[in-house]
Amino acid sequence: MRPVATMTVALIIAGLPALAETPMTGDQFEAHVGTNRLTYDYGGGLLGIEEYLPDRRVRWAFEADTCLEGTWYEDGDQICFTYENGGEPACWLFFDLGGTIKGRFMGEGGGWEIFEIEKKDAPLSCSGPDVGV
Repeated sequence: MRPVATMTVALIIAGLPALAETPMTGDQFEAHVGTNRLTYDYGGGLLGIEEYLPDRRVRWAFEADTCLEGTWYEDGDQICFTYENGGEPACWLFFDLGGTIKGRFMGEGGGWEIFEIEKKDAPLSCSGPDVGV
C-alpha cells in the first residue's frame, strides 16, 4: 500500500505546475488590467508599456517609441491584440502570478514570456508626431 501512496503523491506533485499554468480568461484579464497602465519586462529588460482603456481598447509603446492604438479580444484561451499599424493579431496566454501577470506569446516564434513589473493608474505618455492632435 505504501508504494501506491508514494506514487499518488508523486503524480499530484507532478501535476501542480500544470494547474498553476491555467490561462486567465478574458474576464479575469480585464479585471486585472482594469483601466491601468502596465509595464512589461521580457526577463532581460523593459519591453514596453500598455495602457488599458475602456471597451477593451489599448495604447501600446515599446520603450521610448511612438504609441499605437489598438484593441484586445478573447480567442479561446488566448488574449489577442490588434493595433492601428495593421499587423497580424498578437495573441498571448496570460497567467495570474498572485498579484501580477505574465504573458506567453503564442504567435510565430512564440513561447517567449513577458512579466508585469509595474501597474499604475496613470495615462501612458506618448511621443510622436500626432501628440496633442
